[in-house]
Amino acid sequence: MNKAADVVVIGGGVIGCSVAYHLAKRGAKVTLIEKREGLCLGASGSNQGGVPVALSLPESPLLGLIRESARLYKSLSQEIGYDVDYEQTGLLICSVDEKQRPHFEKHAQKMQEKGVNIRILEGDEIRKLEPVIGDDVVAGIEEWESGTVNPFKVTHGFAYAARKMGAEFLLATNIYKIEIKENRITAVVTDKGRITTDYIVTAAGAWSPEIGQMVGLTIPVKPQRGQIIVTEPLPFNERWKYICDADYLSIAFNAEAAAKSTDLRTRLGVAGNYVQKNTGTWTIGSSRDFAGYNNQGTMEATSYLAKRMIKFLHKYKEVNCIRTYAGFRPFCYADDHPIISKVDNLSGFLIATGHAGKGVTLAPLTGKFISELITENKTSMPIDALCFSRFKGMENESG
Repeated sequence: MNKAADVVVIGGGVIGCSVAYHLAKRGAKVTLIEKREGLCLGASGSNQGGVPVALSLPESPLLGLIRESARLYKSLSQEIGYDVDYEQTGLLICSVDEKQRPHFEKHAQKMQEKGVNIRILEGDEIRKLEPVIGDDVVAGIEEWESGTVNPFKVTHGFAYAARKMGAEFLLATNIYKIEIKENRITAVVTDKGRITTDYIVTAAGAWSPEIGQMVGLTIPVKPQRGQIIVTEPLPFNERWKYICDADYLSIAFNAEAAAKSTDLRTRLGVAGNYVQKNTGTWTIGSSRDFAGYNNQGTMEATSYLAKRMIKFLHKYKEVNCIRTYAGFRPFCYADDHPIISKVDNLSGFLIATGHAGKGVTLAPLTGKFISELITENKTSMPIDALCFSRFKGMENESG
């Protein structure tokens, strides 16, 4: 097989499929390569499908991007002709520690200053609105820009729309070599043949460093394991289907520090994140630890996830759990921000990875940005903070 494509996208997760869709929408001839036998088999299929706004740090350059991506989700099903189960659920961030209140209130105030629709509620007020909330909850932040989606449907929806516009998907296909001539991408060699191309986008998640090595780049991403429990179907909550532990604001945004903690729960990165699906089941997440490419669940993390959940949703203490699963977030260990970028010294090579727990959240906007970089050499929103050039000494020097 010898083929030609304008762009080769590497990775069949939500980011890769979004990139393929947005490029095909702009008229590019796209080939997507996935080494496994199906799509959505990595981090994209091992998460809770949250699109949270208030879980961002107010000073982060990602806040505006997350809000825009959340906005794009509202019309995505109609745009791609595929229902992604989007629901604007809002988000309740709860605290069970009175000592967190100053930090909690400061977070809410800064979010309000950024224009986010958010307010603080006391524990008793929360329980009146949602009786399943536990007595340990002392306060909460309610925010209504957040939502949830079905990550499988988002990924397959992007792929469906891309295929309708002519994109080709090569599954169970391994990449052997990336050919470069005079610092310019020229072809990809796979176990099914050679594909000539002007552009390659690596959207291979936690496996992106392997692609980077083929072109002399160090992509600062490593797998961060996340474990999740799924319950039996339960009656739908009256107000909130998306509830989060305030510990998330510290543990999730300082993973390296959490990994060094003397507290085992913190070291495992367990901070409650609870999403009720439209089937009635709850996903109970999540943990964060670095175990290489070992995606086996552990009793330690599962136990902490369950115990933590009871503090927030006390009426679910006796529910049955039907399964557990784990996956790898592509964690950018340099600064915990995604990489959405061209590479200065290697023409035609682009990176879309390192989203960690924000891959589904930022998928619509990431695909849009990559398509803009390829077709217009600029993006519709500033993304300087996400450029690969921020990592000194990691750009291509092979000549």
